[in-house]
Amino acid sequence: MPNSDFNESNPAPSVDNTQKKPRFYQYVLIPLGTVFLIAAAAGGIYYYNNYSSLSLSCAAWQEKYNSSEEQLAALSSENETLKATLASIPDFVIDEWTDVSPEIPFTVDLSDWKYILVNETNPLSEDFEVEVVKTKNGQYVDKRIKEDLENMIEAAKEDDVTLLLCSSYRNYAKQDRLMDESIRDYTRKGYTYQEAFFETKRTIALTGASEHHTGLALDIVDPSYQSLDDAQAKTDASLWLAENAADYGFILRYPKDKVDLTGIDYESWHYRYVGKDAALFMKEHNLCLEEFIELAQKQDILSQKQEASQKQNYEE
Repeated sequence: MPNSDFNESNPAPSVDNTQKKPRFYQYVLIPLGTVFLIAAAAGGIYYYNNYSSLSLSCAAWQEKYNSSEEQLAALSSENETLKATLASIPDFVIDEWTDVSPEIPFTVDLSDWKYILVNETNPLSEDFEVEVVKTKNGQYVDKRIKEDLENMIEAAKEDDVTLLLCSSYRNYAKQDRLMDESIRDYTRKGYTYQEAFFETKRTIALTGASEHHTGLALDIVDPSYQSLDDAQAKTDASLWLAENAADYGFILRYPKDKVDLTGIDYESWHYRYVGKDAALFMKEHNLCLEEFIELAQKQDILSQKQEASQKQNYEE
Protein backbone atom coordinates (compact mmCIF):
# COMPACT_ATOMS: atom_id res chain seq x y z
CA MET A 1 0.00 0.00 0.00
CA PRO A 2 1.49 3.28 -1.01
CA ASN A 3 2.77 5.53 1.73
CA SER A 4 0.48 8.51 1.82
CA ASP A 5 3.14 10.59 3.53
CA PHE A 6 5.43 10.46 0.54
CA ASN A 7 4.34 11.04 -2.99
CA GLU A 8 5.04 13.29 -5.84
CA SER A 9 2.29 15.68 -4.82
CA ASN A 10 3.75 15.95 -1.26
CA PRO A 11 7.55 15.90 -1.63
CA ALA A 12 9.98 15.96 1.37
CA PRO A 13 10.92 19.51 2.56
CA SER A 14 14.26 20.74 1.22
CA VAL A 15 16.95 22.36 3.43
CA ASP A 16 17.87 26.01 2.55
CA ASN A 17 21.61 26.34 3.29
CA THR A 18 21.54 30.09 2.70
CA GLN A 19 19.63 30.56 5.99
CA LYS A 20 22.70 29.38 8.03
CA LYS A 21 24.96 32.17 6.77
CA PRO A 22 23.13 35.10 8.43
CA ARG A 23 23.09 33.20 11.70
CA PHE A 24 26.88 32.60 11.44
CA TYR A 25 27.54 36.26 10.76
CA GLN A 26 25.20 37.33 13.54
CA TYR A 27 26.44 35.06 16.29
CA VAL A 28 30.15 34.58 15.40
CA LEU A 29 31.71 37.09 13.04
CA ILE A 30 29.95 40.24 14.24
CA PRO A 31 30.76 39.69 17.96
CA LEU A 32 34.34 38.84 17.08
CA GLY A 33 34.62 41.95 14.94
CA THR A 34 33.15 44.09 17.71
CA VAL A 35 35.59 42.70 20.25
CA PHE A 36 38.45 43.38 17.86
CA LEU A 37 37.34 46.96 17.29
CA ILE A 38 36.95 47.59 21.02
CA ALA A 39 40.37 46.09 21.70
CA ALA A 40 41.91 48.20 18.96
CA ALA A 41 40.26 51.35 20.31
CA ALA A 42 41.38 50.59 23.86
CA GLY A 43 44.92 49.95 22.66
CA GLY A 44 44.92 53.23 20.80
CA ILE A 45 43.71 55.13 23.85
CA TYR A 46 46.28 53.41 26.09
CA TYR A 47 49.08 54.15 23.65
CA TYR A 48 47.98 57.78 23.29
CA ASN A 49 47.78 58.33 27.04
CA ASN A 50 51.15 56.74 27.70
CA TYR A 51 52.73 58.56 24.80
CA SER A 52 51.35 61.87 26.09
CA SER A 53 52.56 61.10 29.61
CA LEU A 54 55.99 60.15 28.29
CA SER A 55 56.13 63.33 26.24
CA LEU A 56 55.27 65.43 29.29
CA SER A 57 57.87 63.61 31.39
CA CYS A 58 60.50 64.18 28.73
CA ALA A 59 59.56 67.85 28.56
CA ALA A 60 59.78 68.15 32.36
CA TRP A 61 63.19 66.49 32.47
CA GLN A 62 64.39 68.69 29.64
CA GLU A 63 63.25 71.77 31.56
CA LYS A 64 65.05 70.56 34.71
CA TYR A 65 68.17 69.88 32.64
CA ASN A 66 68.06 73.37 31.15
CA SER A 67 67.53 74.87 34.62
CA SER A 68 70.48 72.90 35.99
CA GLU A 69 72.64 74.08 33.14
CA GLU A 70 71.68 77.69 33.90
CA GLN A 71 72.43 77.22 37.60
CA LEU A 72 75.81 75.69 36.83
CA ALA A 73 76.59 78.57 34.52
CA ALA A 74 75.59 81.07 37.22
CA LEU A 75 77.72 79.28 39.83
CA SER A 76 80.64 79.20 37.43
CA SER A 77 80.27 82.93 36.86
CA GLU A 78 80.10 83.59 40.62
CA ASN A 79 83.17 81.43 41.12
CA GLU A 80 85.13 83.40 38.55
CA THR A 81 84.02 86.68 40.15
CA LEU A 82 85.09 85.41 43.56
CA LYS A 83 88.48 84.33 42.19
CA ALA A 84 88.99 87.78 40.71
CA THR A 85 88.01 89.41 44.01
CA LEU A 86 90.35 87.19 45.99
CA ALA A 87 93.18 87.80 43.58
CA SER A 88 92.72 91.56 43.98
CA ILE A 89 93.31 91.47 47.75
CA PRO A 90 96.94 92.37 48.44
CA ASP A 91 98.95 89.79 50.34
CA PHE A 92 100.05 92.36 52.94
CA VAL A 93 96.38 92.92 53.85
CA ILE A 94 95.89 89.21 54.45
CA ASP A 95 99.13 89.12 56.45
CA GLU A 96 97.70 91.79 58.71
CA TRP A 97 94.53 89.71 59.14
CA THR A 98 96.51 86.68 60.27
CA ASP A 99 98.57 88.83 62.63
CA VAL A 100 95.71 90.50 64.48
CA SER A 101 92.82 88.04 64.19
CA PRO A 102 92.31 85.03 66.47
CA GLU A 103 91.47 81.91 64.49
CA ILE A 104 87.90 80.68 64.83
CA PRO A 105 88.31 76.96 65.64
CA PHE A 106 84.95 75.90 64.20
CA THR A 107 83.09 76.26 60.92
CA VAL A 108 81.01 79.42 60.63
CA ASP A 109 78.24 79.51 58.06
CA LEU A 110 77.22 83.16 58.05
CA SER A 111 73.91 82.27 56.41
CA ASP A 112 72.99 80.36 59.58
CA TRP A 113 70.10 81.92 61.51
CA LYS A 114 72.18 82.18 64.69
CA TYR A 115 74.59 84.65 63.09
CA ILE A 116 72.09 87.07 61.57
CA LEU A 117 73.46 90.59 62.01
CA VAL A 118 70.80 93.22 62.60
CA ASN A 119 71.71 96.87 63.04
CA GLU A 120 71.19 100.22 61.37
CA THR A 121 73.34 99.30 58.38
CA ASN A 122 71.95 95.75 58.20
CA PRO A 123 68.17 96.08 58.65
CA LEU A 124 65.78 93.18 58.24
CA SER A 125 63.52 92.98 55.23
CA GLU A 126 59.91 94.05 55.70
CA ASP A 127 58.69 90.49 55.10
CA PHE A 128 61.02 88.92 57.68
CA GLU A 129 59.24 86.28 59.75
CA VAL A 130 60.20 84.06 62.65
CA GLU A 131 58.35 81.30 64.47
CA VAL A 132 58.13 82.26 68.13
CA VAL A 133 57.01 80.30 71.18
CA LYS A 134 55.94 81.36 74.65
CA THR A 135 58.40 80.94 77.51
CA LYS A 136 57.46 79.98 81.04
CA ASN A 137 57.24 83.60 82.16
CA GLY A 138 55.08 84.66 79.22
CA GLN A 139 57.68 86.18 76.88
CA TYR A 140 57.99 85.09 73.24
CA VAL A 141 61.26 83.98 71.64
CA ASP A 142 62.46 82.14 68.55
CA LYS A 143 61.44 78.55 69.22
CA ARG A 144 64.99 77.34 68.47
CA ILE A 145 66.47 79.09 71.52
CA LYS A 146 63.75 78.20 74.05
CA GLU A 147 65.52 75.13 75.44
CA ASP A 148 68.88 76.86 76.01
CA LEU A 149 67.14 79.90 77.48
CA GLU A 150 65.12 77.91 79.99
CA ASN A 151 68.18 75.81 80.90
CA MET A 152 70.03 79.05 81.64
CA ILE A 153 67.19 80.36 83.81
CA GLU A 154 67.10 77.08 85.75
CA ALA A 155 70.89 77.10 86.23
CA ALA A 156 70.73 80.62 87.63
CA LYS A 157 67.94 79.56 89.97
CA GLU A 158 70.15 76.76 91.31
CA ASP A 159 72.65 79.50 92.20
CA ASP A 160 69.87 81.44 93.97
CA VAL A 161 69.70 84.02 91.17
CA THR A 162 66.44 84.92 89.44
CA LEU A 163 66.54 86.05 85.81
CA LEU A 164 63.51 88.08 84.78
CA LEU A 165 62.79 88.52 81.07
CA CYS A 166 61.32 91.98 80.70
CA SER A 167 61.40 92.14 76.91
CA SER A 168 61.96 89.71 74.07
CA TYR A 169 60.37 89.40 70.62
CA ARG A 170 58.88 92.59 69.22
CA ASN A 171 57.02 93.13 65.98
CA TYR A 172 57.52 96.27 63.90
CA ALA A 173 54.43 98.01 65.33
CA LYS A 174 55.70 97.70 68.91
CA GLN A 175 59.13 99.01 67.93
CA ASP A 176 57.45 102.00 66.29
CA ARG A 177 55.57 102.71 69.51
CA LEU A 178 58.73 102.54 71.61
CA MET A 179 60.50 104.93 69.25
CA ASP A 180 57.59 107.39 69.28
CA GLU A 181 57.25 107.29 73.08
CA SER A 182 60.97 107.96 73.56
CA ILE A 183 60.97 110.84 71.10
CA ARG A 184 57.96 112.39 72.85
CA ASP A 185 59.70 112.08 76.23
CA TYR A 186 62.74 113.94 74.92
CA THR A 187 60.68 116.67 73.23
CA ARG A 188 58.85 117.26 76.54
CA LYS A 189 62.27 117.88 78.10
CA GLY A 190 62.96 120.62 75.58
CA TYR A 191 64.76 118.69 72.83
CA THR A 192 64.00 119.47 69.21
CA TYR A 193 62.50 116.60 67.24
CA GLN A 194 65.82 115.97 65.49
CA GLU A 195 67.71 115.98 68.78
CA ALA A 196 65.09 113.70 70.34
CA PHE A 197 65.33 111.29 67.40
CA PHE A 198 69.11 110.94 67.63
CA GLU A 199 69.04 110.59 71.42
CA THR A 200 66.42 107.86 71.08
CA LYS A 201 68.48 106.07 68.46
CA ARG A 202 71.32 105.68 70.94
CA THR A 203 69.28 103.30 73.09
CA ILE A 204 66.42 102.12 70.87
CA ALA A 205 67.13 100.64 67.46
CA LEU A 206 65.21 101.86 64.46
CA THR A 207 62.26 99.76 63.36
CA GLY A 208 63.64 96.97 61.17
CA ALA A 209 67.09 97.37 62.72
CA SER A 210 66.23 95.94 66.13
CA GLU A 211 67.43 92.50 67.17
CA HIS A 212 64.19 92.07 69.08
CA HIS A 213 62.47 91.45 65.73
CA THR A 214 64.45 88.22 65.37
CA GLY A 215 63.27 86.60 68.60
CA LEU A 216 66.95 86.00 69.45
CA ALA A 217 67.39 89.04 71.71
CA LEU A 218 66.32 89.39 75.35
CA ASP A 219 66.30 92.10 77.97
CA ILE A 220 67.04 90.31 81.26
CA VAL A 221 66.90 92.08 84.63
CA ASP A 222 66.97 91.32 88.32
CA PRO A 223 63.48 91.23 89.89
CA SER A 224 64.77 93.34 92.78
CA TYR A 225 65.83 96.12 90.42
CA GLN A 226 64.10 96.34 87.04
CA SER A 227 65.26 99.75 85.76
CA LEU A 228 67.19 99.70 82.51
CA ASP A 229 70.11 101.87 83.54
CA ASP A 230 73.75 101.61 84.56
CA ALA A 231 72.87 100.35 88.04
CA GLN A 232 71.41 97.18 86.50
CA ALA A 233 74.97 96.00 85.80
CA LYS A 234 75.60 95.64 89.54
CA THR A 235 72.62 93.37 90.24
CA ASP A 236 72.96 89.65 90.94
CA ALA A 237 71.25 88.82 87.65
CA SER A 238 73.65 90.89 85.54
CA LEU A 239 76.71 89.62 87.37
CA TRP A 240 75.60 86.00 86.94
CA LEU A 241 74.86 86.53 83.23
CA ALA A 242 78.24 88.14 82.60
CA GLU A 243 79.89 85.03 84.01
CA ASN A 244 77.65 82.25 82.69
CA ALA A 245 75.48 83.32 79.75
CA ALA A 246 78.00 82.19 77.12
CA ASP A 247 77.73 78.61 78.39
CA TYR A 248 74.16 78.63 77.09
CA GLY A 249 74.84 80.42 73.80
CA PHE A 250 74.13 84.03 74.82
CA ILE A 251 76.36 87.10 74.54
CA LEU A 252 76.19 90.58 76.02
CA ARG A 253 75.21 92.28 72.76
CA TYR A 254 76.15 95.90 73.53
CA PRO A 255 79.31 95.98 75.69
CA LYS A 256 80.61 99.21 77.18
CA ASP A 257 83.82 99.20 75.13
CA LYS A 258 82.15 98.43 71.77
CA VAL A 259 79.75 101.35 71.39
CA ASP A 260 81.60 102.70 68.33
CA LEU A 261 81.11 99.33 66.61
CA THR A 262 77.56 98.46 67.67
CA GLY A 263 76.13 101.96 67.45
CA ILE A 264 74.16 101.31 70.65
CA ASP A 265 75.01 102.51 74.16
CA TYR A 266 76.09 99.99 76.78
CA GLU A 267 73.19 97.77 77.90
CA SER A 268 74.04 95.30 80.65
CA TRP A 269 70.60 93.72 80.28
CA HIS A 270 70.52 93.03 76.53
CA TYR A 271 71.57 89.49 75.58
CA ARG A 272 71.58 87.85 72.18
CA TYR A 273 71.66 84.17 71.21
CA VAL A 274 74.47 83.13 68.84
CA GLY A 275 75.00 79.48 69.83
CA LYS A 276 77.39 78.05 72.42
CA ASP A 277 80.52 77.79 70.24
CA ALA A 278 80.33 81.39 69.03
CA ALA A 279 79.34 82.77 72.43
CA LEU A 280 82.26 81.14 74.22
CA PHE A 281 84.71 82.23 71.51
CA MET A 282 83.44 85.82 71.54
CA LYS A 283 83.63 85.97 75.32
CA GLU A 284 87.19 84.58 75.35
CA HIS A 285 88.42 87.10 72.79
CA ASN A 286 86.23 90.05 73.87
CA LEU A 287 84.47 90.36 70.52
CA CYS A 288 81.09 91.89 69.77
CA LEU A 289 78.94 90.34 67.05
CA GLU A 290 80.08 92.84 64.40
CA GLU A 291 83.72 91.89 65.06
CA PHE A 292 82.94 88.18 65.01
CA ILE A 293 81.13 88.45 61.67
CA GLU A 294 83.99 90.47 60.16
CA LEU A 295 86.53 87.96 61.46
CA ALA A 296 84.59 85.03 60.00
CA GLN A 297 84.38 86.80 56.62
CA LYS A 298 88.11 87.52 56.60
CA GLN A 299 89.04 83.97 57.52
CA ASP A 300 86.76 82.64 54.80
CA ILE A 301 88.44 84.87 52.23
CA LEU A 302 91.86 83.90 53.54
CA SER A 303 91.01 80.20 53.32
CA GLN A 304 89.71 80.52 49.77
CA LYS A 305 92.74 82.54 48.66
CA GLN A 306 95.07 79.91 50.10
CA GLU A 307 93.13 77.13 48.35
CA ALA A 308 93.25 79.04 45.06
CA SER A 309 96.99 79.58 45.47
CA GLN A 310 97.60 75.90 46.21
CA LYS A 311 95.53 74.87 43.20
CA GLN A 312 97.45 77.26 40.97
CA ASN A 313 100.78 75.91 42.19
CA TYR A 314 99.58 72.35 41.62
CA GLU A 315 98.45 73.13 38.05
CA GLU A 316 101.79 74.76 37.30
